Amino acid sequence: MPQSNEEHTGARIVDYRKLRQMTQTALAQRSFLARSTVAKVEAGLSPATPTVVAAIARALQVEPAVLHGQPYTAELQQDHLDRLISPLSEALDLYDLGPDPDITPRPVVQIAADVAALCKASCATEYKNVGTQLPGLVGELTTAVALLPVGEERLRASKCLAWSYWVSYEFAYRLGYHHLATIALERMGWMSEQAQDPLLLAVRLAKRSSMLLRRGDNRMAGRIIERGHALVEQSEDRRSVDALAVTGSLHLASAIAAAQARNGDSVKGYMGLANKAADEIGRDVPDAYWTSFGKTNVLHYEVATRVELGQLGDAVKEAKKLHFPADHPKMRMGRYFMEMGRAYAQMGQAEAAHRALRQARKVAPQQARYHPLMRETIGALVRRQRQASDSLAAMASWVGM
Repeated sequence: MPQSNEEHTGARIVDYRKLRQMTQTALAQRSFLARSTVAKVEAGLSPATPTVVAAIARALQVEPAVLHGQPYTAELQQDHLDRLISPLSEALDLYDLGPDPDITPRPVVQIAADVAALCKASCATEYKNVGTQLPGLVGELTTAVALLPVGEERLRASKCLAWSYWVSYEFAYRLGYHHLATIALERMGWMSEQAQDPLLLAVRLAKRSSMLLRRGDNRMAGRIIERGHALVEQSEDRRSVDALAVTGSLHLASAIAAAQARNGDSVKGYMGLANKAADEIGRDVPDAYWTSFGKTNVLHYEVATRVELGQLGDAVKEAKKLHFPADHPKMRMGRYFMEMGRAYAQMGQAEAAHRALRQARKVAPQQARYHPLMRETIGALVRRQRQASDSLAAMASWVGM
């Protein structure tokens, strides 16, 4: 069932604010936001940005996902994705039950190829393909790890299972099942330890920091990122492409955390470190521990941090330097275009915002359909116009508004 105009994030903020018997002024004070910002978001006239929603969620003592209304059940049912959640949840529960007597695992080398394909599909936001194959693969790997004797094959299988848990996290989180995503991330940490891979553990911490940043907890995210750097130091070759890619990704996460904290000097410092790592690698490496790191990603974050800092004009200038290579992960590209759509909407450039959102839908349709940033920006554009264009109205209908 499509959302009505009264079901946007701002309207849900109003509901929870009233339940807490708070005025707009009181909510603004507790959220450390301007009252005008709260008023525009509540009215649906301004996109409910991740930072704003995180601040309001803390003040209202709810999860940001609650205010976003995730998951979007009706759209998941239309795309037949809702039926994939239960099998994945069951597969994640197998972790401590030992081998399944009904499963005869294939050789690890064959399973590893399937895991790599799923990681690639996840980066391409092919949710239905990922969700269909993931439960069976997790079950097969769980049994394989339990049956294999201590040695190199078991370590390799453990690493494959850790990556399967990473894909599980991405799948669940992108569809709005944040509790299931948290479980998947915990499983990833546990299996990464069995795989004896510090870089895998660091990747897991990077994802954990991302969840905290989406909640606006940049201080805790910073502590976790520092722990990630310490793990990279334990890797066999700290100057390898994989180690540099993970290190660079952690620096980019730190830059976002600093931008959330409105610390422009720290943003500049972390971006400089990320640039240095990208220079050492010398090229984009989309499949190096699936970090999608390189010069292109660093330029993307140059734009993203400026948007986060509210420097929208500078963000648009930086965006003109960014050109995505053909093999760049669609997940990254889709996110970029949604961020630009939000920036243009905040600048009052409705047509430019609409173009950016159309591009997000073109490059990563499944990601765009289920992303709260996409919905909030479309909603703000619709509510600011006396009569929405046919194409904007069609896009609003497509995301379920």
